[in-house]
Formats: sequence, structure tokens, C-alpha cells
Amino acid sequence: PGCTRPRARLRTYTMLAMCSIASTRLSAKARLRGVSIGNSSAARRSPSAVVRQSRGESLRVFAARWLLKNCGPKTIEHLGEDVEIPCDFELKGPRVVVGRQASESVSLEIAVPTVSGAHAMLEVSDDAVMVTDLSSTNGTFIEGEELQAGIAYELEEGSEVIFGDEFLACFELLKLKN
Repeated sequence: PGCTRPRARLRTYTMLAMCSIASTRLSAKARLRGVSIGNSSAARRSPSAVVRQSRGESLRVFAARWLLKNCGPKTIEHLGEDVEIPCDFELKGPRVVVGRQASESVSLEIAVPTVSGAHAMLEVSDDAVMVTDLSSTNGTFIEGEELQAGIAYELEEGSEVIFGDEFLACFELLKLKN
């Protein structure tokens, strides 16, 4: 059930925006790279995109477009209630927060009870999409591997990400052609 893709190599990055997190061992499939994100420093490393204007930085727009395509089985029997099936989402903006209900802080709404209020954060650039679990109740998974809260993992093109519900919130990352 769901998207079946070859397991992708996961790369992890420490995240400065989260509270201090104790060092823990990552799965053998993950490799700590030590690149800091969370304050636009990761975006500054990319020569093709600076994501926002602040303190004298120039403002440039992303050339790449990314889509989260719902690839799960889209069944609701496990919930015991009717819910709207999440659609596909184009990732707009440098930072997208995934959550159960749209708000000032949640920009990508997945209205499924198993998705937390503020479930995960996506850092979007021309080169990569980074996913950070925000201490969600039901977890965030890339290619079946659960992410540690507060650690940003690279989601590679063609890889699968699950936001707490493998039946309704299973998405494949696609790079759109301009």
C-alpha cells in the first residue's frame, strides 16, 4: 500500500530554530552532515536562491518548483469518521509548516486527525527540500524511516514522506518543470 520506492539515502542537518536537542544516534541510513538551517543560512549557501530579504540581503525567487503528490491508498476506514482526502500540494515559499488546520503558523493544511496541529516544517530551496518533525504525536517518516524531532532530513526527489498517517498523508516529492 502507498508509494513504494527504493529506500533513499537520508541526510540530516542540525536545526538551530528548535530548542536544544540532546545528541542521539541516528539510524545507519542517516548521515549527520552538520549544516545549520533554520535562519536562512542554508538558503544563503545556495547561489541560485536567497529566500527572503533581511538585513541587507537581496531578494531572489526560486526557479525550481516542488510538488507533494498524495500517493497513499486514500482510505479512511482506520479513522472511524469521514474526512476529506488531502490533495496534492505545490510547495510555495521558503518555509512551509504542515499541520492539521491552517493558521498564522501553519501554511500547508492536511485536515486529518492523525496529523498534529503543527506537524512538520519543510525548508524549500532550488536544490533540496528539508523535512523536520516538530515533535508530532504520530511521527514523520521518509521512506519508512521515522524522523527524530528537531532534526532536518533531506527529502530527495521521488522519495516518500508520511505526515502521521500512511493512508491519507503519504506524499511523493516531485520537481515540476517550469
